[in-house]
Formats: sequence, structure tokens, C-alpha cells
Amino acid sequence: MTARSCEGISPIDSPAASIGAKIGRMSDQAPGEVSRPTRHTRFVRAGAIYLLVVAVVGIATGSRPNNLVIWLFSALIAALLVSGLISGLMMLPIRALRLEPRRGRVGEPLLVRYEVSNRARFMPAFDISVAERVDATRLEPIGAAWILHAGPRDTVHAEAVFRPLRRGLVALERFEVTSTFPFGLIRKILRFRQPAQILIHPEVVPLRPDLLASVATGSLGGQRLSGEAGGSDDFFGVREYQPGDSIRHIAWKRLAGTGKLATVERGRVVPPRIRVLLDLRRPTAALRTAPDEDARALEERAIVLAASMVALADRLGYEYGLSVAGIAIPAVGLRRGHFHREKIMSLLAAIDLDAPRLAGNGLAASDERATLLSVHPDRTDTAVAPKSAWHFTARQLDSLREKAEAP
Repeated sequence: MTARSCEGISPIDSPAASIGAKIGRMSDQAPGEVSRPTRHTRFVRAGAIYLLVVAVVGIATGSRPNNLVIWLFSALIAALLVSGLISGLMMLPIRALRLEPRRGRVGEPLLVRYEVSNRARFMPAFDISVAERVDATRLEPIGAAWILHAGPRDTVHAEAVFRPLRRGLVALERFEVTSTFPFGLIRKILRFRQPAQILIHPEVVPLRPDLLASVATGSLGGQRLSGEAGGSDDFFGVREYQPGDSIRHIAWKRLAGTGKLATVERGRVVPPRIRVLLDLRRPTAALRTAPDEDARALEERAIVLAASMVALADRLGYEYGLSVAGIAIPAVGLRRGHFHREKIMSLLAAIDLDAPRLAGNGLAASDERATLLSVHPDRTDTAVAPKSAWHFTARQLDSLREKAEAP
């Protein structure tokens, strides 16, 4: 039996330990410690124009003084002083804390919450903005955090929205709390330092629902009856009656023949099982690509395809696991459920494509019954998996997408 390749779909204290420890720390991470803010003052564009007007009026006042010009110049200076004084006193007792999320996902909005406290006893705060200093190649700001009003001794929350652009760890260092209240001339800035990290999961692409069913049906990982009793499906066997057994499960025919109570046991159906094998044995520079192809982009697409297969298996109720060839990541056993999916997604997010590649296929030596789906960045390499495996490449991602229904 030869290995099968799907083009469309055709017939149908190791690095691993450090990755696991890093993900474990991410799951238990509390908000980082916030340093005392540093204070800064900046003139905004309107403030710079205002200063120019004040300078012109001041020159006119000095050259040809009269009551109207003097009063105008005095009013302009007073407004500038009041703006600086009010905004300075208002921002003095402001404190902020970032409530970062545990995880994000490429292609989905990432919400970062901020807790802003006004410690003043009497003075409220108005028009407060919170801006995060982020790596523009990893997070794209698409919605600013803004607070209209924070009363005395009040705590309010604001949310900023980002678009994750790349998977992996994103480091957050500093954020700014600013206000131009009351006249929009001077910007008062409080800069807080709160180191934190957010793990960005790879993008999940909706795949065709029949993809997994077509490869799992009739194979090792297909739906089957369990070898243990305890379900409510097909007949499994008969055993002696035990107190507490439901009357609906009593074998009445046997009772009539032997005069002894017996209970009918039912088997349970085991859901299909799949194991996704991500083949990263070949270094990025050694991938077989066309002149116009980006080898690193192909590797990222392979990770996206593997993550999408896991997400589809979870949605269909399959049991699924993950193995990675070429990277020191331990194989993840066959299970299902939200936390199992998040564990696999975190492992895929933490893959370092710059790390040295290792030999081996990443498959644990076992007799598990599961359909093996091997995902390759460039070309199919059947040597990485048993002959019964199905093989996919990163270039097939678009053809495997779920087609949008016509309106």
C-alpha cells in the first residue's frame, strides 16, 4: 500500500521543555508590575498654532500697545496657563494598569483592557486616551482606548483593539495615558512601564467540512465501536444484574428462560481520530520553492493549515493530536475539547522557525489507531510518515478552504 497524497483532494532541558515551560508561564501569568509613571508635556498642532498667534499678538502689543490688544494678549496668556494648570492637576493622581489577554489569534481582533483610576479626592478627569507602544510588524492598532470621564476616587475601564499580524510571543512594554483637556492645546502624558507578553495563535482558516470525513472514513482513525461497555448504542453483551441498574436495560428474555435477572450492556461509538504531523525537518533555506515564492511564508502557511485541521477536527467532535517533525516538541496525545485545542494552538504559536532542525518524524512509538495527516511546507515527502498517511502541502491551503455560499 503506497502513501497517499491529496491534491485537492485526491483519492481520497531540551527546546521542547523550554517551549512547554514558556506556555505554562503564559497560562499562569498575572498582570505585570507597573512602574511609577513618568510625566511629559507636549504641545499639539493646535497648541503650536496658538503659540504662534500669542507671539504675533505679543509683538503687536509691544510695538503699539492699547487697551484692546493688551486685554487680548492677557486673555491668550491666561488661557494657556489655565490649560497647563488644569490638565497638570487633573493628570497628577491618575494611575493605570494594563489587563492584557492571555492569548490572541492572527486574523481576529485582540482586545487589550486598561484599568484607569483617579485617586483625586475632589477633581474629576476628562478626555483620557490610552495608547500602547507596540511592534507595528506584529500588532496593528485599529481602535484606541478612550475615557470620557473618571470621577474622584473612581476606577473605569477602556479597551483598545489590535489586529495581530504574526503568530508568536508579542512583548508589551510601555503604554501612555494622555489628555488634552480642557482646550486641546497641551498634551499631558503619563508613561507607564508594565512588561508583559501575549501569545498569538496562528490563523485558523475554515476548511471544507468533508475534508476530514473523506480521509478518515474506512481508515484506522474512522468511527468504530469501543472495546469497552458503558454507552447507549449497539449491543455489547449481557451481565448479571446489579442493584441500581435501570429497569430498561434488563434482559427480559433471559429472565424468562433462566429465572435470573440480567442486564444488557451497550457499547459506545468512538469518534474518528486524526493525528496532524507538521513536517518542518527541512531548514527554511533548503526548501524547494519557485523563484517568486517566499520560503518562510510557505512554512507559516503550513502551520496555518495544521492549525486549521485541528480546529476543524475539534468542530466535528473528532479526537485529534499533534506531532511536529524537525522541531523538539513532544507529541500531543489524542483527545478533544477546548483546553486540548488551546494547548495545541499554543504549541504551534511557539514554534521557532529559526531554531536548528532535527532528524526524526516526531511520532511517538505507539499502536494508536488514528488517521495520519502529514502537512509539508514545500513538497510531499512520504518518508516522514507511514504508508497509510495522507499528505498535504502548504500550497493547497487555498484549494482546501470552505467555499462561501452564494447569496
